[in-house]
Amino acid sequence: MPYRRLLIVLACASLCGAQPAAPPKVLLLVRQQFKSDKGRARERLARATAAAYNKLDVPVYWMEMQAFTGPSEALFFDPFDSFEAVEKAGAVLGQLNQAHPELVRLQAGINDALSSDRTILAVRRDSPGVNDIDLAQARFIRMLVVRAGPGGEQFAADLAPSIVYEVTSGMPGPALLIFQPMTAFDGISAAHVTHGTVVEDAVYVVEPELSHVSRAFAQQGGGFWLKP
Repeated sequence: MPYRRLLIVLACASLCGAQPAAPPKVLLLVRQQFKSDKGRARERLARATAAAYNKLDVPVYWMEMQAFTGPSEALFFDPFDSFEAVEKAGAVLGQLNQAHPELVRLQAGINDALSSDRTILAVRRDSPGVNDIDLAQARFIRMLVVRAGPGGEQFAADLAPSIVYEVTSGMPGPALLIFQPMTAFDGISAAHVTHGTVVEDAVYVVEPELSHVSRAFAQQGGGFWLKP
């Protein structure tokens, strides 16, 4: 998939759902760790990439998050309405790649800084109120990785608000991803789940200067997103 190496993104490609910052139905999650001496260089390249996409007003968007707890890591959402939308975004980015080779050079520098890179595909489980969650207000996001046990279709967690995704590819299953957006970091409570086991639990801080979001998304989040 050509977009994967080009962006490492929270990508919408004008294909998102009911509200600009609603949780996507299909999620392509990218997790990256960096070589010990390349972290700052990678961040400079990521900032330059975001600035270039803002200047070009590319209709493919991303939000980057950096680990606040747990191992040093960057986390990226690629949200889509459908699997067809994933394919369409790939075509958009393939054309962008040809038209703007400077973006390819920036991405090559980022790739050189990586020590690990994993892409996970997941589908959202619908639940009451999930479409009312506004990701543009998130300043921190907690992510839990859960191994689903017997009766996993009845899985439940005591986190609110939260978004649950069922992993379809990219890691051993059955597995679920739970995201809890937070407007501020005011402590976290122990997570309790039924019909599953928590194997990872970490908090990430949202990085607006390393992100490229739509104007509609940015307007929902106020001045935080630094959108021109």
